[in-house]
Order: sequence, then structure tokens, then C-alpha cells
Amino acid sequence: MKYNHNEFKPDADESVLDLLLRNQQPVSYSCKSGHCQSCLLQSLEGQVDTVAQKGLKPTAIEQGFFLACQQKAALMQHIKSIDDHALFSHARLVEKHLCAEDVCRISLEPANSLFYHAGQFINLKNSQGVVRSYSLASLPWKNDLLELHIRLKPGGQMSQWIFDDFKVGDYVEFQGPIGSCFYASIEPARPLILIGNGTGAAPLLGIIRDALHSGHIGPIHFYHGSVNRESLYLHELLNSVQEEQSNVYYHPCVSEGPATGNIYLGRCQQLALSHVSSVKDGVFFLCGNPQMVAETRKKIYLAGVSLSNIYTDPFEYQDLRKSAR
Repeated sequence: MKYNHNEFKPDADESVLDLLLRNQQPVSYSCKSGHCQSCLLQSLEGQVDTVAQKGLKPTAIEQGFFLACQQKAALMQHIKSIDDHALFSHARLVEKHLCAEDVCRISLEPANSLFYHAGQFINLKNSQGVVRSYSLASLPWKNDLLELHIRLKPGGQMSQWIFDDFKVGDYVEFQGPIGSCFYASIEPARPLILIGNGTGAAPLLGIIRDALHSGHIGPIHFYHGSVNRESLYLHELLNSVQEEQSNVYYHPCVSEGPATGNIYLGRCQQLALSHVSSVKDGVFFLCGNPQMVAETRKKIYLAGVSLSNIYTDPFEYQDLRKSAR
């Protein structure tokens, strides 16, 4: 397989991304599971797998774009990188606010108006070329600003840059929107069950806002988990939403005590799963830690919920694969 004027021999069933990484070739990637689309490359000669183009726009498919992490390298003869101008747009940082000691909320103003659904995500690329995926908590019908919630990760290349170096007025590149975890065409009386930990609350908050704006009248249960009370960075806001909206039920959970007031001691998914039997006809949205998302999705399915009613926003962070985030 040819790439960057070099030729590489793939192992059996090896993906294009794994082949390039094994040969220390420069290539962007983030989730390595076909969700974030940050590993897009272009086929010049070869057979592109259908799965490697899942979720891509028709114009991208026509140009031979594919997800390197999902494409078998043995089927490709010649590939090339894609001009960033074809993938990324620019946005300006207009607001930066610390929600907790390790969580900040940023608002970006895109150069052009962006059509998206609350709950989708975008890929940010900083001045060092680091690319990471972050979910949207903002609402497209409210204004043109894109709201993201960023958790600071120890040694994280992108999160550390956002906390320390990204200033109001600075520009950043972004790609998207991407993802299918959002509220759309759901019967207004059906129960909605949202389960998320950490900053997985960001897209779920957007989904709640969008559902209420769309006139959803069914019960909306939001199970948010974190380590302790201080890490429940949306606690006051979600309590207010619950007080203002008769069909919204907020279930904050902490894995470490003390648990006071309406806070439950335990994992958010455990509490949510104990209620699944009463809402099997509901629609589920899962966001946050990828292991939690995968395990909870499986348990909900085994409890009798159709997979078509389970929406997920999973990310396998690079720091889980031996490099810093």
C-alpha cells in the first residue's frame, strides 16, 4: 500500500490506521472506533469497505474518503491524506468559564453558521495539530455559539492547552458535526432515560433542552454520576431544571461519600438499571466513559430494550492507549 511516497506491507486483517501507526507515519486519530472521523483519508486506488464510510456525507464518499481505523489495509493500493481545508473550519473563543476545579465551559463562535443537533460532537484541532472530540451542550436554535464542557486530564495534550493557553479571542479549527446521539422524531409521551458520567453530562444537557423545546411531555430521567459532590459540576443547574419542569427528574450519583440531599451513593448506571424494568418502552441516551457506555448498553439490551432505542456517544480516549490526552 502506497502512502506519502512510501510503500507498506499490511498484516492480515490489519486496518489502514494500525498499519500507518506501526510504521510511525503521521496520521490523525482519536477514538479508533469509527465514531470521531478524525482519521479520514482518501483512496486513490483500492476497494473501500462500506463500514469504513459509515456516517460520511455523500460528497465525502464520492471523493473516496474513508475511516482509516475501519478500512482493511490489504484492500488498498494507494491512499493519501486529505487537505485540512476540506475537513476543518475555524471558530473563535468568545467565552471561557470554570465550572469546577477540573471542568471548564467554553463557547466558540464558528466562522459560518453550523447546522447540528444538540448532543452531537465536533473534533477540535489546536495549534499543535492535536485533535480531540468534544460533545455539544449548546442548542442550534438558541444562537450560533458552540458550547463545550472540557475536563482537565492529567498530562492531557488538548485539555491542558485549553485550560492554560487557549484565550478569549483565539481561533481554533474544528470538524463536524458528527454523531447520532441526539433527540429527533421521538413520540412526545415516551420516557427518556439519560445516563452519563463526568462531562458526558454536556451532550445530555443539550438533549434535555432540545426535548423540552420540542414539546416533549413524557418523563425525562437524567442519571449523572461523578466521583464526589464537587465533581457534579451541573448540580445547581439541573436541580433548577427539575424544579421548573414537572417532567424532568434529576438523579445525581457519587461513587464516594458523603451523599446528602437528593444525591445517591453509587454508580449512576446502577441506579438507572434498577429502574429499567419500568421504562422498557423508553429511549435511552448513554454518554461518558466508554467502558460504562458499553457495559450499560449491553445490560439495558439484555433487560429487554431494543437496540434501536439506545443511543450512545462513546469515545476511547487516546490516554487509554498509552498516550496522553
